[in-house]
Amino acid sequence: MTVAPPAPLNRREMIAERCRRSVAWRIIHTLGSLKLALLLLATIALACAIATFYESRFDAKVAQTYIYKAPWFLLWLGVLCVNLFAVTLTRWPWERKHLGFIITHYGIITLLIGAVIGSQFGFEGNVLLRKDQPPTDRLVTSRSVVQIQNLATEAFEVFPFDAAAIRPSEKRPRTFPIPDSTWQLVIDDSAPHLTPDDRLVPSADPAAPAGLALRFSSGMMAQDLTLPLLAGDPASRERDFFGLARLRLLDALPTRLPLKLTESHLILARYAPIVQGEPGATTGVTATLSPDGRTLEVTPPDGRPTALALPATLGRPQTLGGNTTVTPLEFWPDFTLVNGQPATASQSPNNPAVLLRVESPRLPAPGQDRQPTLEIALDGDRLAYQLLRGPHLVSRGTAAPGEPIRLGWADWIATPTAILPHAGIEPNLQPATPAQGGPPGFRAHLRGPDGQTTPPRWIASGDRADLRSPGPDIRLSYGLESRRVDFTLALTDFNVPRFEGTDTPADFIASVRFHDPATGRTRDDTARMNTPASWPGGWLAVTTGLNYKFSQAQWNPENLDETTLQVLFDPGWLLKWTGSLAICAGIFIMFYLRPKKS
Repeated sequence: MTVAPPAPLNRREMIAERCRRSVAWRIIHTLGSLKLALLLLATIALACAIATFYESRFDAKVAQTYIYKAPWFLLWLGVLCVNLFAVTLTRWPWERKHLGFIITHYGIITLLIGAVIGSQFGFEGNVLLRKDQPPTDRLVTSRSVVQIQNLATEAFEVFPFDAAAIRPSEKRPRTFPIPDSTWQLVIDDSAPHLTPDDRLVPSADPAAPAGLALRFSSGMMAQDLTLPLLAGDPASRERDFFGLARLRLLDALPTRLPLKLTESHLILARYAPIVQGEPGATTGVTATLSPDGRTLEVTPPDGRPTALALPATLGRPQTLGGNTTVTPLEFWPDFTLVNGQPATASQSPNNPAVLLRVESPRLPAPGQDRQPTLEIALDGDRLAYQLLRGPHLVSRGTAAPGEPIRLGWADWIATPTAILPHAGIEPNLQPATPAQGGPPGFRAHLRGPDGQTTPPRWIASGDRADLRSPGPDIRLSYGLESRRVDFTLALTDFNVPRFEGTDTPADFIASVRFHDPATGRTRDDTARMNTPASWPGGWLAVTTGLNYKFSQAQWNPENLDETTLQVLFDPGWLLKWTGSLAICAGIFIMFYLRPKKS
């Protein structure tokens, strides 16, 4: 009797059978399940939605820190790659109809791997090049870092850290180990803007200069700040006060001409007037007195006379055109001199005369500004000051600590808070408002193994500060990462062609020379508006993505000997392009090259 062979299993029965017999196949089918794929995709979609919210609410760095470059997100992408790979294995043995499906899934895996490699090992940055500077091998990346150096051992470490993105707080501080020490650096706050808030401190050095702390306050502008100043310090000699005024600390106050030009006019009805004023200067005002002494006609420089009734206007200032003020001071119906002093011989208008005071603003010389200035000088335990409008004196006086000085700049008031015979300035920063501006930064202190801490201090981006402690003294730097590359580049020429007949740039042409010190190879290339320069160049480097691309980023219209180039290095470029092409090819095969049903 002939035994018939067993009927072939259909695909679903075959999959079930191999899962019963093999633990490995059960794991593969679990990892490649549709439920796991939906969970992964839903989580990634939710994360991308949250990242989009972060970008709109904060900025792209926050989204990258908490989502796109976070370890959990990279792990989730890795699990998704495993899921995609397992899905293709669940189709084994592969048939022709699976070709597009498999190519699409492997394309997605390749694309994700390339994106992760580019994110972790690639970077973007810039480099400032000048024709008169030697070649450089350092690029400034867009990644913020903290560098901690132990001053005793000179050991240092660099840690990625962006205060604006991570936003540390007292409840959730960030800590970093100090090299060769059991102490830690603790960062417990951040600010988008920091402004200088240096402090005046007494000095035990008898050679130290005298110092002054001057507080400026304004209710209208809601400002209250204190400036420390040192006698003889070039930085304290002249300062700009928010563009509103100037501040000068001098050894002694110079003599200044008063803001108002003042003249005395003795006007006689029957004789020529007698005018006394500043030599070489005149208000340009003329006056005549009527024969009966009842009317004084005053003519300012603009030529429009004004009649003043006498004696009704005696002692009353009268404002004329051009902010000129005249004040009739005394009137004599019958003018005479008695023992050299003016007097009246009778009450009859035989020889009327009037004494007139004229005040007019002193006109600035051509090209001379009228910006307010506060000039100050230390006078023992008091402050001598004079307020200027342009070069001319408005008022002057002295003030002791605690006595306010009204400046006449809106409602600003200056108050000396401390005058020290020997002093120094301790650098300090404080959070500022967006209107005040300033760089971002963080607040940090040192903490020992026994919980001992140092006073907190604000550190600005691009700043370097020394922090002292009972343990190690450290030098702390915060800013964009400076990355050294294995080649040098230099700017040999920079041109900005213009559109014909205009000053509008038509292109930016930066000629760059690359050099490899290890091999001695030198290569010249050109970065134009839409064409980057590259190193090492060549089809292999360009194809693999192991190529630095330098594109025109910024230029200085006032100095065509310098330019700023943006640099991009993306080692995952080839995988991303390969994956993208594979996805397109797989989708095309699935939808347009499907095998015909028999």
